[in-house]
Amino acid sequence: MDELIETHPGSWILVAGPRAIRATMLTLIARLAERGPVRVLDGGNQFNAYLIARQLRGQPNLLSRISISRMFTCYQVLAALEKASELPMPLVMLDFLRTFYDESVPFHERRRLVSRCIPHLRRLSVMAGGAVSIHPPAVTSSEAETLFAILAEAAAERWIQDPPAPIQQPGRLC
Repeated sequence: MDELIETHPGSWILVAGPRAIRATMLTLIARLAERGPVRVLDGGNQFNAYLIARQLRGQPNLLSRISISRMFTCYQVLAALEKASELPMPLVMLDFLRTFYDESVPFHERRRLVSRCIPHLRRLSVMAGGAVSIHPPAVTSSEAETLFAILAEAAAERWIQDPPAPIQQPGRLC
């Protein structure tokens, strides 16, 4: 992704691609912190304060502008979005679908929870915009594609980077 992602008040952008887009999202967080406060919700343990501090080039005081919350279940993601108040700061959601790939939660429940998150993403993006990143699951499935489609349809803008094609291993002779 050579282009810079910009957040716009009133909408959120879906940024989808392989784990390599993490660097793009961390750069976005650093740029937003240079302008003012930013709220980061991390669903996949993607936030790295050291890398962001390096991007801020010796201005560690700007790190204090970043509010970070981590979630480890899809229920915690919804709860974090529900309790977050509307503030004039951009929202950055890292690896949003990570917790929703948990197959120990029935799919109909995961789909319901993702759908319930959408109005909160809109609400929290009204004043300063937002960006939501997702990565493909380790094992692709129609369920993961459905969750992606729900988010993609709700996003005002989509930045989608296709993951690299899998490497074909030569067959083994036994």
